[in-house]
Amino acid sequence: MTQTRSTWREPMVWLLVGLPLASVAIGFALLFAAVHPGQEDMETVGRVTRVGKLLVAAEDRELPAQVATKGLVLRIKGDMIEAVPMDGDFPRGGKLRLTITSSEPANHGQVIQLSPSELGWRGVGSLDGGHDWLVELRPENAAWLLRGHWAAQARFARLTP
Repeated sequence: MTQTRSTWREPMVWLLVGLPLASVAIGFALLFAAVHPGQEDMETVGRVTRVGKLLVAAEDRELPAQVATKGLVLRIKGDMIEAVPMDGDFPRGGKLRLTITSSEPANHGQVIQLSPSELGWRGVGSLDGGHDWLVELRPENAAWLLRGHWAAQARFARLTP
């Protein structure tokens, strides 16, 4: 009564053959997933820049020639915030939208409308100088965007493309 069992009925054979085959199949599945990224990998399109301690995704849009090489300086004067061009070639006219955000969740950001003035643009607003702020400035038609970092206790911030 010595009856031999089939080789495939032995558990040791499945361990010696099945586990390496399963690892090869999983390896090919991971390789396929790496080569063909999903939609979630495509959410951040454009360039990512470092502003202070934060990474910020920037939109890739063509800037006008006058804005691409120039910038603005933001300063606080009393209860007003002024945006002054660094160069006389900067395009003038129209209102600007100033967005100020903080990296700290307890501090809420604010949006300030800046109207044209004799030196540049001016709007009513103030900042808490105790911490850093991220600053974005764009015209009403959103044709260009300037960004900058307003450091804690600083008197001004420089905004560049």
